[in-house]
Amino acid sequence: MGFVFKLSSINEEKPAELMTPIVFCIDEDEIAPYTKEYNVLKVNGLLSEKLLNYQPKKRNLYIIDEFNKIIDNICEPILIKDFEILFDPGFQVDVLKLFIMTNRKKRIAVLWPGKCRYGKLTFAEPGYPDYKVYKIKDYDISCVT
Repeated sequence: MGFVFKLSSINEEKPAELMTPIVFCIDEDEIAPYTKEYNVLKVNGLLSEKLLNYQPKKRNLYIIDEFNKIIDNICEPILIKDFEILFDPGFQVDVLKLFIMTNRKKRIAVLWPGKCRYGKLTFAEPGYPDYKVYKIKDYDISCVT
């Protein structure tokens, strides 16, 4: 289901035409012409602040609701970045699935904080508790490298 595009193969209007969440796997400066109309959302600070209202052991029950409340208050299109908090293994969030569900409500793009290689998105390095590997073909996303 997922696709990988080279940045050079799309024009600056192309991201607006894609129906799936766009996962940018390149430097933020390179995507600036493609995301100039996007509202930037830095998730880590906002979400961690919201989660402080809950007991640590119960935060995983509220993280998606709080994320959705934040999204609801931002006009689309949205460029989501700085969202490493979502990879915390204690929260048990499938980050790509969350973005797919979010894109059904509002058009989003994501600045991926990991790597894109061999048809997979990775976050962190093997051996770390927050290490994740996602097969792009298993998700309805558009990756731009």
